[in-house]
Amino acid sequence: MFTIGEFSKICMVTTKTLRHYDSIGLLRPSRTDTQTGYRYYEASQLRDLLFILKCKDYGFTLEQTSSLLHADPHTVAARFAAQYETCRADLCRRQSILVRLKNDIEVSKKGNDIMDIGNNGFTVIETKPMEIISVRDTIAIRDFDKLYGKVLRTLAEKGLRCEGVVCIYHCREFDPEHTDIEIGAIIPAKTPDSQTLAGGTYAMAAHFGPYDTLGETYASLVKWIEDNGYHITGEFYEKYLNSPHEVPAKDLVTEIYFPIAK
Repeated sequence: MFTIGEFSKICMVTTKTLRHYDSIGLLRPSRTDTQTGYRYYEASQLRDLLFILKCKDYGFTLEQTSSLLHADPHTVAARFAAQYETCRADLCRRQSILVRLKNDIEVSKKGNDIMDIGNNGFTVIETKPMEIISVRDTIAIRDFDKLYGKVLRTLAEKGLRCEGVVCIYHCREFDPEHTDIEIGAIIPAKTPDSQTLAGGTYAMAAHFGPYDTLGETYASLVKWIEDNGYHITGEFYEKYLNSPHEVPAKDLVTEIYFPIAK
């Protein structure tokens, strides 16, 4: 057996951490002296501690780690696979941030304001009514693809052709965990199950690049609307000209539409 200090040195984990794992029942000592309170560990427990540290590196919480510590290999594989996808998505997001940060550094070095994206692509247009098959729900933003998938399945079931995708925001304020959105697939003609997205006068901006920078284009478009003597008359929507499943994030093209009037 090893004392807590010896066990700590072997695994390069502080005794404070080991005591914490003991207190929450994650890794209890093999034996605790009732007289002195000294903790003793067995060599077989090295595997458990190293597994805990591995899970920590992979981003699992201690509660999640506890459920995996003595799980069967198939369960571990499934949970690790899910965590892999989570980490991969986070890595892609961080890589996108690095690219944007580098670009902003270059713009700033030239003495330019990184928030001045100009008015390229801002215009007033008259849109025609569109027929859409849509699904509306209050969801977390990260679940956008799930709602999008429902729309695609509905189209497939009805044998309809998709000519584009729009997203209408019905929420009064932004809440990433509870967003009232409607995703609609544009179809060629009216059907008993479709609804009409009204046409009218809209201010439109084309956004080029990842979705997480849409806020900058939104802010510039709203200012442009105000500067040109218009006011917003209703709910805005986005129209996606491609998707992350088709092109890299830097090549995404999203049109933003605000209904306006003088």
